[in-house]
Amino acid sequence: MTPSLVNFVLSLCAGFFIVIVPISAALIWVSSNDQLLRD
Repeated sequence: MTPSLVNFVLSLCAGFFIVIVPISAALIWVSSNDQLLRD
């Protein structure tokens, strides 16, 4: 792979971990708190 392609793939992975993972964790945390509040 060319260096620019490697940098592109790495930036995609970094963006995934920086954006998707915290949002998913927040959604899971909120949904678990909602279940506790409903009880």
